[in-house]
Amino acid sequence: MTNKAKLLGAGTSFGQARGGISARRAAIDATAVAPTEGAPPPVKLPLDAISLNPANPRSELGDLTALAASLRDHGQKTAISIMGRFAYLEGNPDRKDGLEEGTKYVVIDGNSRLAAACEAGLTEIKVMVDDDLGSTPDEILESALVANVHRQDLDPLDEAKVLQQLLTVHGTQEALAAHLHRSQGWVSQRLALLGLTPELKEKLQSGEESAALLRRVGKKKPEDQAEHLKHLKAKKQKTDRAAETKPAPPAQDYYRVI
Repeated sequence: MTNKAKLLGAGTSFGQARGGISARRAAIDATAVAPTEGAPPPVKLPLDAISLNPANPRSELGDLTALAASLRDHGQKTAISIMGRFAYLEGNPDRKDGLEEGTKYVVIDGNSRLAAACEAGLTEIKVMVDDDLGSTPDEILESALVANVHRQDLDPLDEAKVLQQLLTVHGTQEALAAHLHRSQGWVSQRLALLGLTPELKEKLQSGEESAALLRRVGKKKPEDQAEHLKHLKAKKQKTDRAAETKPAPPAQDYYRVI
């Protein structure tokens, strides 16, 4: 273990694999779950030592006002996951120009929290350091994706774009689903959003239409999508009205002699 790893308490913090699980698989899983008993505690690092990830799955971080206020008023509950700058660039050599100058680490899971901490005027942030989060662009992207997928807070279109990129690595939806510990149907439904017309993608991003319905529309021909969405919405409204007007079951007579 290097002196840097000893100083940071990092080493193989995520990578103590057991039972045939690879160090990288354990590292990815650890970005999405709470630390288990015996795991090394997170350490604190200055914000200006950590760069945002230029290959972040999120295309936009969005409004960070509420998150910044929470970090400032209530503190940071979950550590972010980071890699050393050198290890990150070994896996992502084309991203050098996207890293913030003078930083020694790159965030893999926690871009929003890092940016919000800066917005809140904090000087330090809790981190878990691990260079086993990926040795190629796709592995690093997967590490970031898995964490977001488990939290279910990734923009639906961003999620679909990342899944499409990972699909080129794993070859089939079945293999990708197994790698992400999801079903093939789960992967297929999310990839369907990429087949939406530009108009429907815009409505998805604006919140005018739900991802749940549009996932059932994306596999249709572009010229049929608007009509199919209209049909699905009408069917849903009819089902909702039926549920609202359904009479309540009669109250049970607990005093009836059986």
